[in-house]
Amino acid sequence: MATASSNSEVKAETILELAKELLQHLQNNIHEGMISMSDAFHSLDEHLCHLPLLTAPPITIRRQLAAHGARLWNISAHMIPIIGNITHLSAIALFMLDRAAPSHGSGSQRVLEAAMKTGQSCTEHGLIELSQKIIEIVAVRLDRLDRSADSSDKAQITSATVGYYMVRVHLAWLQGRPDIADHLFSKIPAIATAYGQRRIFELCYKIGSFALDDRQYDNAAKWLERALSAWELYHSHMAQSIDNDELLILHASIRANLQLESSLAKDRLQKALNLIKKRYPHEFAVKALQLEILGREGHWNGNAYLQILRDMLDILNPNEAELKTLVFYLQKVRDHETSFYVQGLQQLLAEKLATSNQQEWTERIFIHLVWTLTNSRLPMPNSSSILRDTMKRISKCGRALLSEDATNACLILIWKYVDVVSSEGNLRVAEHWCSVVLEEVMFQLSSENKTIFIKRYIECASDNLNVCAAYKLLDNMADEYRKCPSALYLIYKAALSNKDFTQGHFYLDSLFQLGATGRTYLLPCAAEALRSGQTLLAAKCVQHVVDNLHNSFLEGKYIASLFIAAGCLVSARIGNTGTVEENDGLLAQVIRVLEAAHKSEQNTVFSAIELEWLSQRSYNIAVQARSCDSRLVIRLLDLSMQFTDLQRKTMTSEKQSGLRQHYLHCDSIKIFRIITEARKEMRQHYENVRNFAQHYRTYIWSRPQIDNTTDQHSKWLQNYRKILSIDLECAIFFNQWDHVPSIIDESKSIIDEKLGSIFLDCILRCGASATYIVKSVEYLSLRTSTSPYLDGATARGVLPRYIHTFFQLSLDASEYCLAESALDQALASACDLYGTTMHYPSDEIQWMATMSFNRAVDLYLLSESDDCQRWAEKAIKLADLGEKDLGLTYV
Repeated sequence: MATASSNSEVKAETILELAKELLQHLQNNIHEGMISMSDAFHSLDEHLCHLPLLTAPPITIRRQLAAHGARLWNISAHMIPIIGNITHLSAIALFMLDRAAPSHGSGSQRVLEAAMKTGQSCTEHGLIELSQKIIEIVAVRLDRLDRSADSSDKAQITSATVGYYMVRVHLAWLQGRPDIADHLFSKIPAIATAYGQRRIFELCYKIGSFALDDRQYDNAAKWLERALSAWELYHSHMAQSIDNDELLILHASIRANLQLESSLAKDRLQKALNLIKKRYPHEFAVKALQLEILGREGHWNGNAYLQILRDMLDILNPNEAELKTLVFYLQKVRDHETSFYVQGLQQLLAEKLATSNQQEWTERIFIHLVWTLTNSRLPMPNSSSILRDTMKRISKCGRALLSEDATNACLILIWKYVDVVSSEGNLRVAEHWCSVVLEEVMFQLSSENKTIFIKRYIECASDNLNVCAAYKLLDNMADEYRKCPSALYLIYKAALSNKDFTQGHFYLDSLFQLGATGRTYLLPCAAEALRSGQTLLAAKCVQHVVDNLHNSFLEGKYIASLFIAAGCLVSARIGNTGTVEENDGLLAQVIRVLEAAHKSEQNTVFSAIELEWLSQRSYNIAVQARSCDSRLVIRLLDLSMQFTDLQRKTMTSEKQSGLRQHYLHCDSIKIFRIITEARKEMRQHYENVRNFAQHYRTYIWSRPQIDNTTDQHSKWLQNYRKILSIDLECAIFFNQWDHVPSIIDESKSIIDEKLGSIFLDCILRCGASATYIVKSVEYLSLRTSTSPYLDGATARGVLPRYIHTFFQLSLDASEYCLAESALDQALASACDLYGTTMHYPSDEIQWMATMSFNRAVDLYLLSESDDCQRWAEKAIKLADLGEKDLGLTYV
């Protein structure tokens, strides 16, 4: 016995030392005390294992225990709002007070009250073993109080008994003994006070909630029914209830009874439903219960279900619990009421979350909305417009950007959807979704993602024939994106597809300005230009690549291919462009390429076969370029010969003989082009002469009449004759033979021997058709005889010469009718001059008679008797005239 007492004394002293240490820490500084208490919890558990003390220590120690225990209890009570759970500390103080306090009287009652509070706290915090020890203290002191108290203390004893059994009930439930909890609950005395009833329904609700969470629906329904009964008693004592205790109880009771099939459970369920609908028609939790019940009945898509969801959206308080509940029930209508679901998400975002501090929930719901709008299984018309409208409404409320993670989640969904609709041919939808990403400010886009969507937008817009929208979007972007080479290539491609070649040139120039990064896309640009029929643009691309070969843009093995490609580009299009200017431009482009190829530092990259190809291709292009500027063609032929020179250096002397033929071909074409240009230049001069001659005539025709004997008139006649001779030459040069007679007619009044000779010379040496020449000579011979500037002798001397020429040309041209006309003129002239001193030249008569008779013989041989007779008669008549003049006999 002495040993037990001494052990108790030692433990008591140890507890005292611990209490003193704790008090010192708590009194010095609250913050430091919190730290010290945190460090001391482990030692508290060790000491609590040895409490309560089994025997009472000496009186002096008990007094110290009472004093320090009271102080520790009071301080711990004040520290609860600051530190929180300090049940272990309260338990230490309680055990100290219990061992020091008397077993009867007011001191015992105070310890009983402290024990009740501490036991309840331990139970609520799950400290079952500690709670069991404390409840034993309560039982001992309550029993002593019951035996010693008079009738005036019965109310106090009843209250203490109720508290005792309530702790015991709670403890039994935590120990997994619902049967004992039921038994102990039955022992709780009837309570008439409102406070007591409140304690009862709070305990029953707590146990019922535990059972509901553990899916013990029978026990939950039973305890919640008890809670409801206790609440009704409590409510009957209160004038007005301002809390939601009944709502919580009814809500939990309905949830529990929904899981049960018994008639009792159904009665309870109906009772709870009637009460909750009557008293709380606009409570969010009540609406949620209604949805659950409708769902159990299979009415997920009915109008009643949707109306309740609308009501829930209106009364929602955007906290964690209500948001979870609403989203849970809202998602159940997503697949069969997609439009309603989307509208619900929109309302939730714009009217509830946008003005709340629920950033995480805002992003979560926003992602749900994007997922739905981009789900091809849930088609929504104008889905991109819906999202755009939602984002604008959210932004107006001051909501900040989406986080990077939320943005990326949305972009993944949108990108997949764009892929799907593009593959299905819905390019306008894909274009609209890309524009949403690029234009709405809520997305936190990285440069890489923005570039990706810009390029995709351009692709969709170009395929959808909405290229102007792509121009506008790119123009509104920052320089960083307007200078993106891949984006520029795509919009260049789109411009060509849209036949907008001006814009194509603009974006190609932008690529040029990017340097090496832009040149990567120039060969694809050339291919697109060819596909669009824009050979000049393709050549421009290749030319830029070639011009920058020294920057090591391509490996050496590709250089020759570039030059060859340039040659093919131009040779394929020359002559097919429709305009001389375009052909010249093409030829100038290929010359630039070939000149670059011929640079000495690049010659080594070409093989003998490639040099031969360049030589032959440049020659073929020159042959093709018939309508191009001769200077360009000649330069191209020079390059062809220069490539042949390079080719010759790679060949042995025996194989070089075949190259001479190429030189000959090139030189011959150059000669032809040069002479053609010379003739073109002559033509221009002749045109100028004709214009000046016509201008001169205007003054001739308007000049005043001047005396024919004056020197001025003589000078004027000389100039006029010169103008007429030049005008005749121009008319013949331009093959305007219908104009020749008018010029001869114009000159008939002023023609002299010199002008007639010039006219005849121009006509005879023009190289035109014999018919034109013969007719012109005939006309000249008929008109010259009337000129006052040809005296008789001169006229008679000139006319036979004209007739001779006229006759010979007619025979040579087989124009026998004209030849016969010349013969007739000779006969007429010879007859006129017969017997005069100025007779027709005998040699002319003899020659023409002979030629005419020979023609008659030819006609005889052809059996043309009539023509033969006529020609023979005229020949004989002409010969007779000549014989008479000369006094000779015709043999």
